[in-house]
Amino acid sequence: DFCHPTAERNRRTPLPLLEQKEKRRKEAMDPGWLLLFILLVAEGASLSILVFPMPSNTIRGMVINFFSKTWARSNVLRYLTFFLLLLNVVYFASSMSSIWGVEAFDLQTCEAKLDYFRHERNSYITGFGLFLFVVLQRIVQIQTQLHDARDDVKASKKK
Repeated sequence: DFCHPTAERNRRTPLPLLEQKEKRRKEAMDPGWLLLFILLVAEGASLSILVFPMPSNTIRGMVINFFSKTWARSNVLRYLTFFLLLLNVVYFASSMSSIWGVEAFDLQTCEAKLDYFRHERNSYITGFGLFLFVVLQRIVQIQTQLHDARDDVKASKKK
């Protein structure tokens, strides 16, 4: 059976104003998701900068030094990032517990299907955010090793 939101809406009678406000309040986005979205965008932008081809090893060194020194010097940035990662883990566990053991084909109502797919989407978003953090840390290590290796090659050529 096909679940069409406009057909469902047309069959309903209009909600009283107080019930509409209550429904909108319940459907409002959780502020935690906004924070996780900002973290995901920041991780994606940082990773994009680190993966771009660098025209010279000097520029690579400047980019790596910026990321490394910013991370090392800013306690606020580290604590905020770890707090958001903890929030990400909690949301990931919540999303996974909501979809664990539920088959999408067994759901009968449109609302149940929407909830299932919302939790599934949220688990992908949070899982991707956690994965990007690990990838970002590893890319910084690899870029640092590449920068050091190229410096060593340049130094050995000068001798």
